[in-house]
Amino acid sequence: MIPILIAVLILVLIALTSALYIGPKTLLMPERRTPEYYRKRFGFSHPSEIGLRFETRTLTTSDGYKLAYWTLDDSNCKETAGAVIYLHGITDSKVSGLNYAKELAKFCQKIFLIDMRRHGESEGKYCTYGYYEKHDVVRLIDEIELKNPQTEITLLGVSMGGAIAIQTAAIDKRVSRVIAIAPFYDLFSIALDHEFNHIGIRNKALLRFVLHRAEKVANFKASEVSPAKDIQYIEVPVLIVHGEEDKTVKIEYSQKLTELGKNARLLVVPGAGHVDVLEKGGKGYVEKLSIFLKSA
Repeated sequence: MIPILIAVLILVLIALTSALYIGPKTLLMPERRTPEYYRKRFGFSHPSEIGLRFETRTLTTSDGYKLAYWTLDDSNCKETAGAVIYLHGITDSKVSGLNYAKELAKFCQKIFLIDMRRHGESEGKYCTYGYYEKHDVVRLIDEIELKNPQTEITLLGVSMGGAIAIQTAAIDKRVSRVIAIAPFYDLFSIALDHEFNHIGIRNKALLRFVLHRAEKVANFKASEVSPAKDIQYIEVPVLIVHGEEDKTVKIEYSQKLTELGKNARLLVVPGAGHVDVLEKGGKGYVEKLSIFLKSA
């Protein structure tokens, strides 16, 4: 009996130690993917390889971090129809948006691909899933409006980027429309899913402890990272896209967000998972995005 009790105590100590040190670090400090990763996945990792005109730029956040971004457009377009800001997912970078840039630039959209803080070539110690990032996107909108005051701005985000797009549109009325691909519902629910995927349990008390530690470390409020709350304040059209076979982010999250949004609708892509919506959706999916980009 005593050896069993000791073993249980050891497991509890290991779990608490993991929660105290590894959990917050895993949450706040995702690994950065390299250009080689994208070269293997896409066959390219830089705008110079996809035939679009581009510029490399940086902006400075309100708290002093430099964020890297690219602007891309089709040199065959005589006029710009609008601006699309692409927001990548966790551990990803602006490189992951090159596939979307290739397609959307054909419709004479100017594409902005940005490395969020703590990702790609951008500075930043911690990722906060939208708490600070939404303000970083507002800074990019400021930069765009400085040169093109009347430009229609579309936010297109994937996974975490989709959640950030929703959070940004809720606080910045300059956003004309939102395309959110597989966004999470709120930080707690998606973190609970990842807890199960990584350690095989759904322990809300343990997760609350991890999030509390993360909040202290990164100086943010996890409860405020909630597309579910924010989507209710968005007045412009919102297209929520989800892969039918997505095993990373539950399609139920997108269904619930669509119900909460005043002007939201859901597009389910058959056969698509979490990261291959564009590939699986093909020309038909791109055409639907084109139609949405023209929506009032």
